[in-house]
Amino acid sequence: MPPRLVQGSHRPRTTASGSASSASRRDPAELPPYEPPAYPMNDAAKRALAEISKNRETRRYEQHLVKSAGYLRDSVGTINDILFLRRSHLALVVERRQALGVTEKTEWEVEEEEYTARMESVVATLTDESEAAMREVIDRRAELEDERQVLAVVQEQISAQKPRREPQHRGRKRKGPKRPPVDSDGEDVDDEEHDGAAEDDDEDMPDREDETPLTGVRELLKSARESKADEYNALSAHERYGLNNDYISFKKTWHDAVHPEDQVPLPDASTWFDALGRPTTGAAADGDDDDLMIEREIIDLKCPLSLQTMKEPYSNHKCKHTFEKSAILDFLRTNGGTAQCPVCSKELQVKDLYLDDLILRKIKRAEQARRRDVDDTSDIEVNDAGDLLTAR
Repeated sequence: MPPRLVQGSHRPRTTASGSASSASRRDPAELPPYEPPAYPMNDAAKRALAEISKNRETRRYEQHLVKSAGYLRDSVGTINDILFLRRSHLALVVERRQALGVTEKTEWEVEEEEYTARMESVVATLTDESEAAMREVIDRRAELEDERQVLAVVQEQISAQKPRREPQHRGRKRKGPKRPPVDSDGEDVDDEEHDGAAEDDDEDMPDREDETPLTGVRELLKSARESKADEYNALSAHERYGLNNDYISFKKTWHDAVHPEDQVPLPDASTWFDALGRPTTGAAADGDDDDLMIEREIIDLKCPLSLQTMKEPYSNHKCKHTFEKSAILDFLRTNGGTAQCPVCSKELQVKDLYLDDLILRKIKRAEQARRRDVDDTSDIEVNDAGDLLTAR
């Protein structure tokens, strides 16, 4: 008869050491209280600290922040573009119905109005959240830039710490029998006199406890970070965001999506935030036309050099003129890399140029508008019963 298998014979047994190790993983040991350093860093430690500040792997993090700013800019434009198209299509339906003398709204039109109203609420919320997220991205980029200066300050303070003398050990015991002290004549000295002299010697020796404790790297780093944070927080909202290129691009794209046809210029950056630093969202759009003098902004989508509609619009940091990429680059190369702007007197270089996403949006929207000229009217008709129909 074959031997019977004992159930559980191959199960792993929990040993005392295994229980102890698992318990240690569950309950990590508490670290002792922090103590400031007794001695400054040696040269090797200082060199290692300098390497940390030089070789910080933050490039990927910085790239993520740059991409995040671009995604937020594009998304705020896209959602407001969609809302504008929805409103425009609904307005076209209403206009066409009224032109045909139909006074009663169709069921589709009522549903479309309700849907558009809900979309306006959602887009407004998403726009506000995107604006707040853009400011957070800018704050994080500023913190990253300040971190380099923070590490430089810490390294400078560490290098300025002076070395300390080693403490002298007192009360060293000698092996063998205690020999009585003798004076210069070879006679024994009284023990009380000897003990008093030894105490005087001890009083002259430096005591480590009397020295001022050194400031450790942790305290220096914390202090430098707090100092930089205080400097940044002391800036106004206009200084932090209104002068930031990413936020300016975000505001331009947002404004262009809300006002794609009426060419209302973007309000001055000084009006983007109130006295408490809160964004004045929608203030320009909701203003009364009777109280506001609005200057129309005319933007030519043709390159001043090629006289053709631009495909890759490149603006610059010196003036407000925009050119086709290939045309302005050829113009600068022909003039040795530096030349006067073909339209004004500003001097331009290749490093001053950048792809203008806002102008590119206007070019694409103009092309889409040309393609929609026929579609905007062909999808609306009236049936034999006089009902207004439209393609969904």
